[in-house]
Amino acid sequence: MEIEFNGSYALSASETEAGFFVLLSKVEKDRIDLLRAESIEIRGKVSGFLRRSLGEVSGYLPVDPIGLRANLSSTWGSLMTQHLMRVHDHLNRDSDDVVAYTAWRYDTLTAWGEASAARELALEMKMSVHTIHYRIKLARKKGLLPSPGTGARLGR
Repeated sequence: MEIEFNGSYALSASETEAGFFVLLSKVEKDRIDLLRAESIEIRGKVSGFLRRSLGEVSGYLPVDPIGLRANLSSTWGSLMTQHLMRVHDHLNRDSDDVVAYTAWRYDTLTAWGEASAARELALEMKMSVHTIHYRIKLARKKGLLPSPGTGARLGR
């Protein structure tokens, strides 16, 4: 995956069998909105394409990432997760409050339809899934995350 950033925008391109899967997102306070997802052919250097495209970003409205992900293969869904993880890293948010930091990352992943958000965070942050689950539990007690409710899944 190659990714470029310009202000609050992030644009990534990942090579697939069907061309390049391109994702555009925008950070709005604690939320990361998906603005574009498409499979295209890229001629020339991918980094050049990404920089040029980021200079022409306007008029995109947020897309429902959960609905989109439901219609994608698991491979393409994992590319959405990788994009989010790279945006998290780029934002370099203060991680002194590990519960709030973990809650924010978990919330953005579930908002994008990641069904295994705790597992993905554990892999990314190099800690156990149990630790992530405990932090999520603490975040819910602190009111940082809503309780999912009976049978709730995938951010809904």
